[in-house]
Amino acid sequence: MIALRLVAADLRRRPLLVAGTVLLVAIPLTGFLLLDGFSRGIDLGFRVAATPDLLVQQSNSVGEVTGSRISADIGPQLIAAGEAFAVPEIHAITGTSNANAVLLRGVDLYRYRAVTAFEIVSGRALEPGDDLRTALIGVELARNRGLGPGDPIRLRGRDFTIVGVFEIGTYADNEAWVPLQGAGELLGWGTDVSLFVIPGNGPLTVGDRFGNTMSVVTRGEVIDAIDEWNPILALARTGSWSLAGAAAIILSTVLWRLAWLRRRDLAVLRAMGMGRSVVLGYLAGHGAVATSAGLGFGVLLAWILLPVFSFTGLGFATRPVLDPVVIIRAAALGVGIFTVATAISGFATLHREPAGALHDE
Repeated sequence: MIALRLVAADLRRRPLLVAGTVLLVAIPLTGFLLLDGFSRGIDLGFRVAATPDLLVQQSNSVGEVTGSRISADIGPQLIAAGEAFAVPEIHAITGTSNANAVLLRGVDLYRYRAVTAFEIVSGRALEPGDDLRTALIGVELARNRGLGPGDPIRLRGRDFTIVGVFEIGTYADNEAWVPLQGAGELLGWGTDVSLFVIPGNGPLTVGDRFGNTMSVVTRGEVIDAIDEWNPILALARTGSWSLAGAAAIILSTVLWRLAWLRRRDLAVLRAMGMGRSVVLGYLAGHGAVATSAGLGFGVLLAWILLPVFSFTGLGFATRPVLDPVVIIRAAALGVGIFTVATAISGFATLHREPAGALHDE
């Protein structure tokens, strides 16, 4: 209790020093929150909806994004091979630059609901008989462009009327869905498509070849491309951990300095029989103030900086996520900084006996 009173007195007498310790902890925690939040945003935004269905697409391509183009005649061949259904889709990226790129999906208006589960947020879904220039857009695309039902969206130089906004909770929330024939005319593909969705319990399985140029893959193969970001994220996390380690060492020096300024009081208290706990309580009190306030300030600063670290590229919107999972991880890092700093400063402070400290004074 006496140690906490000394801490409270220091907070009143040395506000600039205390503010410096808070900022010292807040900076690495802010970096960690943004980096871990960015990684968390990728995990949430690029997750794949659970489905047993498979895809037949051109080999060595990512058909769910772009790069696959096959004949519509493959559909009847798949049915003849024993598949219960073969639903065609077109997937492409449209736009004139990286900033205005849009993920385009052409869907079979009669069958697309059977292979893709989604929720209508506003407006309505695409229906058989809709005009070829109508579109159903994902919630992320709608949010980034400020669009809604009734608004036009420009795709490859042509305006499509938005009839509704959908949400799946995956990367597909960045897509614009249009009638299959409308997508084919827009791209100049004629009747060609990107892929066929087939059931997962049919005669074809993952890894099978179909014809000379097509392969069977799982849905959500786009996630494999996201794994290429892992080395960059790992390097950024290493920098964040290095900052945290430096913060712990510097904080331990600050705590030792505070104990040095209170050396007479602490030596007298120890000489009166209060033991080493009074010193550790004093250091831990200052460390707890620095780390808890640093975490709070770090969360606030990271939240302010969220728009700066949000970007859209090749039709994908990516932003850091500050949810409880990320904040708890940052809090655990703050506890680590607190523990290391208190341990180092405690060892440096307690190596002298009270009698020796008073004698030197």
